[in-house]
Amino acid sequence: MRELIYLALFLPVAAGIVTLCVRKSWLVKAINLTASVCTSTLLFTLIVQVKEAGTFMYGWLYIDALSSILLLVVGILSLTATFFSVSYMDRELSEGRITFKALKRYYALLQMFIFTMIVVLVVENLGFMWVGVEATTLASTLLVAFYFNRSALEAAWKYVMVCNVGILFALLGTILLYYTQVAAGSPEVDALSWTALKAMSGKLDPMLVKLAFIFILIGYGTKAGMAPMHTWLPDAHSQAPSPVSGLLSGALLSCALYVLLRNLVVLEGAMGTGFIHAALLLFGLFSVAIAIPFILIQHDMKRLLAYSSVEHMGIVTIGVGIGTHLALYGAVLHILNHAVAKSALFYLSGIISQQYDSKHLKRIRGMFTALPMVGTLFMVTVLAIVGMPPLNIFLSKFIIISAAFANGQPILGFGLLLLLAGVFAGMMFYATRMVFGAVPSNFHPKALGVSALVACFLSVMWIIITGLYLPPGLEQLLDQAATIAMGRG
Repeated sequence: MRELIYLALFLPVAAGIVTLCVRKSWLVKAINLTASVCTSTLLFTLIVQVKEAGTFMYGWLYIDALSSILLLVVGILSLTATFFSVSYMDRELSEGRITFKALKRYYALLQMFIFTMIVVLVVENLGFMWVGVEATTLASTLLVAFYFNRSALEAAWKYVMVCNVGILFALLGTILLYYTQVAAGSPEVDALSWTALKAMSGKLDPMLVKLAFIFILIGYGTKAGMAPMHTWLPDAHSQAPSPVSGLLSGALLSCALYVLLRNLVVLEGAMGTGFIHAALLLFGLFSVAIAIPFILIQHDMKRLLAYSSVEHMGIVTIGVGIGTHLALYGAVLHILNHAVAKSALFYLSGIISQQYDSKHLKRIRGMFTALPMVGTLFMVTVLAIVGMPPLNIFLSKFIIISAAFANGQPILGFGLLLLLAGVFAGMMFYATRMVFGAVPSNFHPKALGVSALVACFLSVMWIIITGLYLPPGLEQLLDQAATIAMGRG
């Protein structure tokens, strides 16, 4: 299995380097499509093998059911993002918004971004995970600044500054965790090993671990887009190319939550769950609540979707904060569901902004008449993201809210329902106006790219099918992932 992991890490790097050397646009697209298909196939193969054979560990490499769910997210999104990029970037090139040199740079950075996210998910050491998360920042910053205009550079600057400050907090928390590990008598060879820390968590100093938890929560919470550390997210998501926005929202935020979950397993074993769960519930509820006013008064389509991501990261955090097996099952499922649905929405926003030459919500009207296929896919995906049955996000939201009631927290359950109603009102208000309003008089539809539509269609099919039916293999992985997140796997 380790050969498959090495190959999955090698392919994106090789594709990125080769992309910078070729001189034909069709060759750039062919290289990146081939690399993404092969990388995703390798990731899916790894997932199947973990499901059948159990946890894999070899040196610094480690894959279990929890990392498999996140590898599934990266595998799906890297594939759909690359497919979508072909049509999307072709139009950007043909309309003069980018040059061929910029096109090569885009694909090379995209492959490096995919590589860094895979690194986060296949390493066992918490220190290596931190390095991987920092590497995702470096790779994605240049993609946020891709257009090199004033707004993009400002967004990239805010992104790198806020996230690097956050990741420094995570580093300090990791160092404190290492100090407590050494003080507890752990051998040097096990430094920051997740499995070693988990096994000896009961011997760690609870007071130092509590301080480490605060730093780790702030650090990785910043990268995951939790409020109030979310300030980088709306700017970065709105200025990056739409395929990158989909990866940022669907995959990058999920990877940050994954590393936080890994740390929580160790931290809870050392200091108990009371303080940790209270803090997570506080941050989760605040993230959902803070998104509502910004959604209600929004004017930019991609910023609207970005604040929706803040809300959904809050929902996952609430699920983790409830802490029962059912809640963690719902939280892990919600990470997967949100990743596919939100990436599809960002892809569709890219098509819409190119068609209307604007991201301004007031200028986008009449999609169902002017662009019936795009309008239909957009409306279905918005209905999914606000949690309408029988689409997949309804299922994970329902599980998390049910877990709150089952755990004797009815006030939390009713409070979350009330907050979600506010988000529903804002999202549906803008979506219905965009889809069913009158077509602007100056609107002239352009040809729709086949690969972009394929990426969106596949994502929407996933949303519909997994809302109605979860394959037994996926259910098994989700159940095992929830068990691991509870510290029992």
